[in-house]
Amino acid sequence: MAYIFGIPLLIVLAILQTTVFADIHFFDGRPDIVLLAVVAWGLCGGDRQAMIWGLIGGLLLDSFSGLPLGSSAINLIIIAYFVSLYAGRVWEANLLMPIGIGLVASLFFHLQALVWLFAMGRQIDLPFSFGRVILPSTILNMILILPTYQVMLGMYRRLYPPEVEI
Repeated sequence: MAYIFGIPLLIVLAILQTTVFADIHFFDGRPDIVLLAVVAWGLCGGDRQAMIWGLIGGLLLDSFSGLPLGSSAINLIIIAYFVSLYAGRVWEANLLMPIGIGLVASLFFHLQALVWLFAMGRQIDLPFSFGRVILPSTILNMILILPTYQVMLGMYRRLYPPEVEI
């Protein structure tokens, strides 16, 4: 059921990320809404589904970007796996836990993208990349993870209502 809902959602989010959200920026950083959707779905408890979402969302992002096909998918699958370790326990532990997970996931995602670009032989100005792209993107992702998590949690509860014993 989550795939019927998730695949069209990821297609729309990937298109929005590369078109509409490409114009919304803080310095040169932009929000990564596909990353946020995968992280939020993993935090809701859809651990295996989040990894499939990461695969599909990453392939969609790679088809729209200059990275090798599969690089974002690998990154998102790894992120979804580690996020799934905290699935269902986020709000019990701490209100700030989603922000911390969003911080780590965003930094990992962008640093891995730099590794892929280095592997492709591209010249990258590291101070510029960190100061103008990675840190602003991470800040935007940290701000947007809480509302994204709330929306995904509402959708998760509609798709998988809690079992009630009588």
